[in-house]
Amino acid sequence: MGVFKLSKPILINGEEVHELKYNFEDMTAVDKFNATKEYKKAGNVVQVQELDPDYHLYLFAAAVKKENPSIETEDVLRMSARDATKAEALVRDFFFLNSEA
Repeated sequence: MGVFKLSKPILINGEEVHELKYNFEDMTAVDKFNATKEYKKAGNVVQVQELDPDYHLYLFAAAVKKENPSIETEDVLRMSARDATKAEALVRDFFFLNSEA
């Protein structure tokens, strides 16, 4: 489990949140499938998953939901653009850069 410190807090369920706990390690194929399904439902198409920063945000949201099921993808997507860029990098590093080829 990791903790993502937000540079700008967001409101989630009526509370100001300054950090998001996330869990990449325990994500399952079903979690990834559901994140992909949400991404596509929002009108997006995954072209090359390793290079799609917007898709990475949905994977990050899935990792946040893994730690706290009361947090929805829409909550995570309200983070600042600066925080979003950092979250995208976490996903890319974990799933795509550090994975064995």
